[in-house]
Amino acid sequence: MSGRAGLMKALVGIGVLLGVIGSITAWFLSFEGYLPGDAMVRTWATTKDRPSDDKANDSWVVGDVAVRARFDAVTGFGIADGQDGKKLWEFVPPGRAQICGSAPRADEGVLLVAYGTESRATSDGSGKPAAPGKGCSTVLALDTKDGRELWRVPRTVSDGRFPGDTFLEAGDGLALVEHERTEQEARAPGGNRSLRALDLRTGKVRWTAAVPGTCGVWDTSVGKEEVHAVLACGGEDADDPGSGSGEDVEMMAAAFGRGTGALKWNVPIDARRPVSTDSSVVIESADPLVLRVVRASNSNSDEATGTFVSFGRDGRTRPGIELSGDYGQIDEAEVVGERMYALAWTYSKGRHYRLIAFDLKTGEEVWNNKLDEPAAGLAVRGDRVTVLCEWSTQASAITELLVYDAADGEELDERHFREEAPSGYFFEHGGRIIVAGEAGDHAFTAFERW
Repeated sequence: MSGRAGLMKALVGIGVLLGVIGSITAWFLSFEGYLPGDAMVRTWATTKDRPSDDKANDSWVVGDVAVRARFDAVTGFGIADGQDGKKLWEFVPPGRAQICGSAPRADEGVLLVAYGTESRATSDGSGKPAAPGKGCSTVLALDTKDGRELWRVPRTVSDGRFPGDTFLEAGDGLALVEHERTEQEARAPGGNRSLRALDLRTGKVRWTAAVPGTCGVWDTSVGKEEVHAVLACGGEDADDPGSGSGEDVEMMAAAFGRGTGALKWNVPIDARRPVSTDSSVVIESADPLVLRVVRASNSNSDEATGTFVSFGRDGRTRPGIELSGDYGQIDEAEVVGERMYALAWTYSKGRHYRLIAFDLKTGEEVWNNKLDEPAAGLAVRGDRVTVLCEWSTQASAITELLVYDAADGEELDERHFREEAPSGYFFEHGGRIIVAGEAGDHAFTAFERW
């Protein structure tokens, strides 16, 4: 009897040990992306990018084409089944010109880019250009399907410097081009005629926006019913985001009619505390209009103070959402309808993230989820929120994909990358994740569920 009891204990012990080993093995296979139903595997990658001079790259996915813009070229890659990232077309600016701007959206299969030559300063400290340039003076519309040029127009420049990246916009059949104003034009009566709308497919001029003459245009976005802009009003340096004009100029939010460019309203971003040009103001969404207003930031800690300001159709502000609150510091945000989905972090031996949904009408939280790993990227598509996460608070390798229900925050899927993703900037296409690479790496890498 004792022998049988001993044998049973031994068998139970072996069973427990095998169970533990099986659990550890399953966890390891899952974590490394080798467990079916729990993995993300790489399906293809484009050829490696040419070495870069560290100038910013931009990326888009439009239909079955992924597009990468660099300072020296704009390139389209096929991402339909069987194309596997094959290079389809490439536009190279003429001579020594560089790509110096692009629209953040490629609407209706049309991508707006600008190119030109930049003045280079001398090394003797005089400030005089050693090689005068024509500035970012040509705007070009490309068909993203085949790279065909649809139209091109000249852009007025005041000097040979390259501007920032907010002078082009596209959406709902319109192309917005912001022209620079000379000092003489800025002083001339009749308002500011620098913001012009063109037909996105043909380049035909639709209208010139009725921007007040004392205002400069700093950012634009096309909505379904209105064209929105961030204006700087009240000073001689209102046109120049780099002027550092400070409290002499106030930042405003404006709406123009989509059909005529008529000014519908122009209101202070903050009715109580003027927003000066020392602040950073970026349009996060046009439907509804949502601005990210950063009044102060610390480049060492990445902490910032400010507010997400939402506007109604009548130009009235709605309850704001603070950049920093009990939920932590908001890092990345995306607006869909009347909700804003945000990644927020707190620091304790590394960054710890939460995924939060806010109601833009009230400014209140709808749901709030703690993430086990640091977040690296966010995308909202349809009724799902997708997040890419890093391996741990002490490592930057992107190894995990999480999917949540946009309505209530319920976790729907968790996957582990067999090979780490090259960045947190990604698109969803045909059930795959298309990840944009860093400069000098693969332009795009595709992963699919396994």
